Amino acid sequence: MVIIITFFPVLDSPPGNQDVWLALLLSIPMHLLLSVPIYLLWKRFPNQSFIEYSQTILGQAGKLVGLLYVLYFLHDVSMFLYRWSAFLTTAIMPETPVLFILIFLLPFCAYAVLKGIEVITRFAELFAPFIFAGIIIIFLLLAKDMDLKVFSPFLEKSFFSILLGALVTALRTSEILIFAMLLPYVTIKKAKEVRSMFLSTYSILAFFWIICVIVVLSTLGLDLPKVLQFSYFDAVRLISIGGFIERIESIHLSMWLISGYLRVALYFFVIVIGLSQVFGLKNYKPLVISILTILIPISLAIQTNITDLNQFLNYHIEPWYNLFFIFIIPVTLLSIAMIRKQGDIKP
Repeated sequence: MVIIITFFPVLDSPPGNQDVWLALLLSIPMHLLLSVPIYLLWKRFPNQSFIEYSQTILGQAGKLVGLLYVLYFLHDVSMFLYRWSAFLTTAIMPETPVLFILIFLLPFCAYAVLKGIEVITRFAELFAPFIFAGIIIIFLLLAKDMDLKVFSPFLEKSFFSILLGALVTALRTSEILIFAMLLPYVTIKKAKEVRSMFLSTYSILAFFWIICVIVVLSTLGLDLPKVLQFSYFDAVRLISIGGFIERIESIHLSMWLISGYLRVALYFFVIVIGLSQVFGLKNYKPLVISILTILIPISLAIQTNITDLNQFLNYHIEPWYNLFFIFIIPVTLLSIAMIRKQGDIKP
């Protein structure tokens, strides 16, 4: 969610026109399809995280798989920190050094990680309704300026391009793997409840993504968002009602800061938990400061090569890179577990 309300990447991928909302809607079944291996692995190993049952299935080789995923999460959160700080240093505080922003954010994330997943989830429960309410408020305030004719004609390009866009959107959702790491910590244990959790999560995401798309395209048109760096933010700046309600970018900024903090804290927790599981440590907390000191230089190093990073983030590379981690490796693990009849094989 935080990426779409900052960089609006959906227009960079197929279909790249007014039918993008349909691609977002169809991303729900695509998300569910990509989550099937994760769900089936959880059914076999309900009390283990992805990294733990990788070692159960593959033995010592599973440690290499686990380490690979720790590096993947580290790379993913570092790229997010680049985009997070890029917004602040470009649109909000252009004179502020990136290093200062990272030093300000990451210790708070480290503190939340030290307190445990319960604190992070309670923080999310408290503030998620405000984030969603902020998106709805912005939508309502811009309603009078919207031109919904921009969404016609319907299905201008082939339906295949829309399906491809739905797949690309789903593959950009690396949080699918966060489910695989955190499912052992959730209180629900029934398969039906877990399926409902997957469906409701992806449906809520798609709903608010579509609202953001409607806001941007109906106010800025089809062409302008493709060249603007922060399309949603620029759309919010258009709000003006009676010369009184205007310049409310603070709503967007507060949503963005809170959701960004939650995302970094969650990935931070997954990294230290994963690393402790790879090396068989009973307590992850000694790793928190070490990962904190690693995250800052990695994030700064990524920003020194922005051209290559932007090329990596387009739909020709990033989604297919994610495909390997989100789907191919889990399918391989599931196949091996089924052949070896490992885990709980009850239907």
